[in-house]
Amino acid sequence: MKIGVIDGSVAFELGAVERGQGRKDFLATPLGNLAQPELINEEWWHLHVKPEPGVAANVLFRGDRLHEIHVLLSIPSDSDPNGWTEEHELERKALHDDWLRREIGKPPYDFAWGSIASQYDAKGCVSEIIVTYAE
Repeated sequence: MKIGVIDGSVAFELGAVERGQGRKDFLATPLGNLAQPELINEEWWHLHVKPEPGVAANVLFRGDRLHEIHVLLSIPSDSDPNGWTEEHELERKALHDDWLRREIGKPPYDFAWGSIASQYDAKGCVSEIIVTYAE
């Protein structure tokens, strides 16, 4: 995986998601063909994809416009169906933080095209790297 700090693209082994890419254009790509719907309503399309080993992503469109990409790196406890703990999820957040520092540098990660953040959502019970695109 590679996040382009110049243009906000997110490249995976199976393809890339490009800033400004419309939903229909994304779905027409090899990566988009693999995407499974998680939530679809009149305003939002949440599509789940496993774009490379050890990585899962949700690509969120608001209408036809790319809004966010949520990336989750795998950790060893993921293979245990009863292995979720808050401690493990905080380990995942630390993995995300380390990955971002190695790949992009020190935060904050604010750019003209949007932002990148590593977040732990206690209510959602998940840690993710979130790429958000500016309006």
